[in-house]
Amino acid sequence: MEIEINKIYAYFDDGKIRESRKLNATITDIIPFDKIDSETLSKWKEEVEDCDRLYEKETDFFLKANLEIGDNETEVIYFVRTKDEGWFSLGWWAGRLDFDGSLTKKLNDYLLGN
Repeated sequence: MEIEINKIYAYFDDGKIRESRKLNATITDIIPFDKIDSETLSKWKEEVEDCDRLYEKETDFFLKANLEIGDNETEVIYFVRTKDEGWFSLGWWAGRLDFDGSLTKKLNDYLLGN
């Protein structure tokens, strides 16, 4: 599945697939690895080292997103590739991007008892 700019995706805080952890993230840019700013690159390298079970050691793109954290309040976050072929953001607002809708479907199936 291709990630789309300006599309709203579900985001699960800390990767916990619960309704209480679900927010919206709008992808604002897809940045090639060789075009990312030095601050984000440094943060990514640190996260890969600290959490090597989650993050892939290589990423081709960074997904820049606006995460809706409150009424008219957003936080800029960056997603990178994970070892299970998903996307997880960096830093304080680390969370899983539901890029294909499968996590939301699982949650809804669970809530409906399916």
